Amino acid sequence: MAMRTASPFWLSLVFGVGLFFIFLGERLAPVPSIRVVLTLIGLAVVIITTAARAWTASGTKGARQRIERALFACHIGAIIALVIYAMTTSWAPESLEGPHAQGALTVLWVLVMIASIVPVLMIEIALGGSLRTGFDLGHGEEKELASVDFFRVRDVGWSGLSVAFALGLALVTCQVSKERNIQRDVSYFKTSMAGESTTNIVKASPDPLEVHLFFPESNEAKEYVKAYFETLSSSTNNVQIFVHDRLAEAELAAKYNVTKDGVAVLVRGTRKPVTIEIPAEELKDPEKLRKGKTLRTLDGKVNKELMKLARDKRKAYVMTGHGEMNDPESLPGELKGKVPERRVTKFKEKLGALNYEIKDLGLIDLAKDVPEDATLVIMLAPTVPLQPAEWAAIDRYLDKGGRLLLALDPKGDPSLGQLEGKLGLRMVPGDLTDDVAYLPQRGNPSDRRFAITTQFSAHASTTALSRSVDKGLILINAGALEDVPFADPKNPAKKTVTIRSMESSFLDLNNNFTHDKDTEKKQRWNIGVAVEGSKMTDGKDGYRALVFSDSDLFADAMVQNQMRQATVILISGPLLDDSVKWLGGEEVFGGDIVTEEDTTIEHTKNEKAAWFFLTVLGVPVIVLALGLTGTSVSRRRRRATKDTEVTP
Repeated sequence: MAMRTASPFWLSLVFGVGLFFIFLGERLAPVPSIRVVLTLIGLAVVIITTAARAWTASGTKGARQRIERALFACHIGAIIALVIYAMTTSWAPESLEGPHAQGALTVLWVLVMIASIVPVLMIEIALGGSLRTGFDLGHGEEKELASVDFFRVRDVGWSGLSVAFALGLALVTCQVSKERNIQRDVSYFKTSMAGESTTNIVKASPDPLEVHLFFPESNEAKEYVKAYFETLSSSTNNVQIFVHDRLAEAELAAKYNVTKDGVAVLVRGTRKPVTIEIPAEELKDPEKLRKGKTLRTLDGKVNKELMKLARDKRKAYVMTGHGEMNDPESLPGELKGKVPERRVTKFKEKLGALNYEIKDLGLIDLAKDVPEDATLVIMLAPTVPLQPAEWAAIDRYLDKGGRLLLALDPKGDPSLGQLEGKLGLRMVPGDLTDDVAYLPQRGNPSDRRFAITTQFSAHASTTALSRSVDKGLILINAGALEDVPFADPKNPAKKTVTIRSMESSFLDLNNNFTHDKDTEKKQRWNIGVAVEGSKMTDGKDGYRALVFSDSDLFADAMVQNQMRQATVILISGPLLDDSVKWLGGEEVFGGDIVTEEDTTIEHTKNEKAAWFFLTVLGVPVIVLALGLTGTSVSRRRRRATKDTEVTP
C-alpha cells in the first residue's frame, strides 16, 4: 500500500529528540564530559535526520516532493540556528565576543530556531500518522492518489511560520521593554502637607514662628521643605520663612548650632530653638530622598518639635508593678501563659512626641499620693488588683483636678475599685466578638475577636479618628463598659461615650466565638468613655478621665506596608494623640497629622466578598450588557436602512 508521504511521521519526532539532546548538553549537563557526549549525540541525530529528509525529497515527485522539500527547509533552518548558537559559545571568533554582538546573535538564533521548529510541528499535526509508518520513495499514479493535499499542508506551514514570527516578535518586544523600561514612582515625590494639628499649634502661638532653612543653593530637598512651610504660612499667617547659605552666613549658623546643610531651625519667642534635619544621604541623592521617610513624615516631625515650642515638657506617670503592658516583668508566673505579652514602645514614642516625660509610678510612690508634678496618670491593663490604698490615692488625685487614662483588659483585672462609683463605669464580663465586621487573620472563628468599628462620637479625644471613619478601628480581644450609679448622685460627672462597637457585635460568654441567641445579645457596646468632673470650688476645671475596654489600642502592632517592609504602629492610629491632648487641656491642638508613609491595606470579610462578586460576576455582566447594547443598536440601524431603501 502506498504511503501518504515519502517519509514516516517519526522522522520529525527523532529530529526533535536530537534537538532535545543538544539542549540537555548545553543547558543542563552537570559536568563538561557529559555535555560533550549529549551535544554530539544530538548533533548526530539532527544531521542524520536532515540527510534522510534530503533523500526523501529527491526520491519522489509531485505534491509529495513539495512536502518533503518544505520539511527539509525547516531542518536546514534548525541547523543554521545551531551554527549561529555556536557563535555565542567559546567557539566564537574574537570579532563576535562583544556584548552587543553576542546579544544580537542570541536573539537571531532563537528566532531562526523558532521559525524552523514551529512549522514542522504544524505540518506534522496536519499530516497525522495514518499511512506514514515507513519510507516510500518513487512516484507513480498510485502514490499521487495516496498523497495528501499539498495546498492544505502549505497553508498550515505558513500559519506555523506566522506563529513563529509572532513568538519572535513577542520575545524581542519583551527584551526591548525591559531595556527601555522607565519607572517613575510619583508617590515618593509627595511630601506630607501641614496637617490640622500642626496648623492649630501655630495659630495658637502668640509669637510668630520663624523658620530658618540652611540648605545648598540648588537642592531638591530644600524645595520640598520650603513648599511645606509656605503652605503652613498661608494657612496660619503666623510663619516667617528665611533661606540661608550656611557658609555665607556662618555667624547665624553658629548662633543656631548648625554645622551641616539640610537643617531647618524653628524659632518662637524666647524659647530654645528646635531643629529638623534631612539625612545627608537623602540630601545628596534625590532618589534616596524620594524613597526615604523624611519627607513623607515631615508633618509629624514638625508637629513634634512645635510641641516643644508651645509649652514646657510635662510629666506622664505610667503605673507599674501590677502586670501592666508596660511592665511585663511584674506579671505573676501563673498568668504568663494566659495573658499575652505586649510592648508599648510606640505608645511611649508618641508620648515623647507630645512633649511628655514618662516616669514610672509604682506601689511605693502611689501608697503616699500621686506626685504633685503629674500632668497625667496612665494605667495600661493591670492584671493584678490594685490595693485599696492605691485606688484611694488615684481618687484623691482626681479630686484635685487630675487627668487619668485607663485602658482595661478582659483577660487581666478589669476592676476599677472605688473609682467605679466615681466614674460611673464598670467592665462587663465577656469578650467582644463580631461575626460580621471583623478582620480576617488566621482563617478560623477566632478572627471574630478582631472586631472592626466605625462608631465614633464627635468628641475632642476622637477628632481625627471620627474623620477617618471609612478606615475603621480594630478592636482586638476587647471587652465592654457599662454604666453604674455614681457614688455621689448629687454631683455626677459628665460622661460621653466616644467609641462604640458595631451593632453586630456581642459579648462571648462561653468562649466559642459564636453568637448564642439565648444568652448573648447583639448591640453597640461601649468601648471608650470620656468622663469630666464638675468644676472645683476655686473655679478650675474638674478632673478628666478616659476609660477604654481594649488595652490593645495602645499596644505595639507589627504590620507590613506596601513595600513589604515591617513596621511597628498603634492600631488606634491618631486616638492616643487626641486623647492625651484632651486630657492635658490642649484639645485646641487636636486634629490630623498628615503622613504619606505606605501602610498596609486590609479588607474586612464583607469587603472581600464584595470585591470577589464584583470581579467574578460584576465585570462579566458589564461586558455582556455592553455587547447586547451594541448588538441591539446595530440591528436597529440595519432595519432603519432597509426600511428606507427605495424599490425601483
